[in-house]
Amino acid sequence: MLTAQDSTSPAGGAVPLPLWYVLPEGFTPVGHTADVETRMGATFDALAQIYPSGSPEQLLTAVISFETMLATLIAEGLVHISSFILRKDDGELFSGLCQISVVDRPDTDPHLFPRQALSSFPQESPGLHKGILELPAGPAAVLVQDQVVPVPGACFGVDTDSQAAVRSAAFHVAFPHLPQAAVVTLTTEDFDSEDEFLELATVVAAGLSFTPPPAPRPGQAAAGEEARMTQEDIIRTFGRSLSELRPGCTALVSSGAPTSRSGERCCP
Repeated sequence: MLTAQDSTSPAGGAVPLPLWYVLPEGFTPVGHTADVETRMGATFDALAQIYPSGSPEQLLTAVISFETMLATLIAEGLVHISSFILRKDDGELFSGLCQISVVDRPDTDPHLFPRQALSSFPQESPGLHKGILELPAGPAAVLVQDQVVPVPGACFGVDTDSQAAVRSAAFHVAFPHLPQAAVVTLTTEDFDSEDEFLELATVVAAGLSFTPPPAPRPGQAAAGEEARMTQEDIIRTFGRSLSELRPGCTALVSSGAPTSRSGERCCP
């Protein structure tokens, strides 16, 4: 069952943005607009359950570190953040994070934005695969990347810093009538679930909308068919398995304008 949500303008703006999204079950939103003290208390209690051996000082340090990170994300345009944990067909679990942000973009034709967005990411970046796909909300720049990121020890209330290998899938879509863009990013540390992760990212990206979604008809999943068709587009662009891609693959970008599901060009 899909749950529809709508967002407000980033950084606590008073004017709602025309942005809606649909998230599958298994996603747990973080109340980034909630009262800070209430959220910190809930985070502390959750960490105490996950790490029962942690001292109060360690847990408090981790909570403060999380709040600092969250404040940075909000300043950068965050409108939604959630964690997810889902069960695969083989019974194994995989988890990760989902972020939706709103960023400024050049005040030009929104159909040109995907190419502009891709140009800001050097193709020679290791572990980067990029392309342009037609989503229900419009053409999107898609970046799938494997990278190693630093993890401050303060995140876990310890002195020693560490590193984590993560896979991310980001979809950049321009608002049709505003000089802004929505960015949907999913990340995971589970590299063994690449197909499931890409499929999940597809479902979330396909649920993005700049108009209120229609009420689903009885017995019909609102975004199911759109997600399936978008998944077919992604498979045509990136291949079913990310491990089969050549390093530095530019997908449809270097071979001319990509095609949409109907065969028409996605971008001029």
